Amino acid sequence: MYNRNSDLISRKKMKSFKLIVIFFFCSIYVFSQNYVDVLKVYASTTPYNKFDSSTSKTRINEVFADLTIPIKINDKFTLISGIIYENVQAKLFANENIKTFGSTTVKVGCDKHFNETWSGTLVLLPKIASDYVKIQSKDYQIGGIAYMKYKKQTNLNYRFGFYYNNELFGPLFVPLVGVYYLSPNKKFEATFMLPLQADMNYKIASFLSVGLNFNGQIRTYHLTDITPAYPSTYVSRVADEFYSYLKFNVGKNFIIQTKLGQSIARSYRVYNDNDKVTLGLPVIYIGHKRQQLNSDFSNGLIFQVALIYRFNLDK
Repeated sequence: MYNRNSDLISRKKMKSFKLIVIFFFCSIYVFSQNYVDVLKVYASTTPYNKFDSSTSKTRINEVFADLTIPIKINDKFTLISGIIYENVQAKLFANENIKTFGSTTVKVGCDKHFNETWSGTLVLLPKIASDYVKIQSKDYQIGGIAYMKYKKQTNLNYRFGFYYNNELFGPLFVPLVGVYYLSPNKKFEATFMLPLQADMNYKIASFLSVGLNFNGQIRTYHLTDITPAYPSTYVSRVADEFYSYLKFNVGKNFIIQTKLGQSIARSYRVYNDNDKVTLGLPVIYIGHKRQQLNSDFSNGLIFQVALIYRFNLDK
């Protein structure tokens, strides 16, 4: 038997639930003002890349996933949590087998709104970066990101801060400068957090956008028994990658990206685990000159497919 009062109560509960979900995601630390990328997953591969002074070649295969879960405390304060996973497969020595390594990172932080113009974000990033053969103290790293955001307009904001991580070669410090812009017609969007990331895209149809993307990275992973001669080492992964892409909107919340990229100054260099520097910066290393144990391989193309779950706040 139909109960009108029960139906009204159910509708009110559903409306309240939708409002809670919207407020739940409003304060996550992202550039965009009208959506949150809750989950990002991508897989990438390359053609064969030739080692220097050798006929040996290697592909680079990678799987990456990033989950973000914000917890709203009140209108001005939000806790940030989540996890990042990556898995990489590549030859590191020309005459050795393919090596698998990666990392698991936990995101723990907060976002604080001071007033209508200024807000600040602090996120700690403890992680395990390893080949997972034998987990030990050398596999653990601790880092973090901190920045202030200045909201100039609803479609324009600026960010200033830094990224730090205790890499296996020593401390890495990266000053950050960022900007986010969305055109009045909401077709052109630009997101920069230099020197680590940059993205520009233009909507040519309701379901399709074209874009350009840059990713810069410096990461290290502890390796165990990579060769009989090197029982304990680390690989320093450095890459600047430029992409062009197509972005397809699938329904209200899902996005598929197909990307074609090119690596610049890519290196997967292996060092003894006690071979360190005083300080790492985006373009230079200060201190001891390390001795590379393997050979570099060439730059090349990158093919990538990404799936994004996006929660829209303006609907």
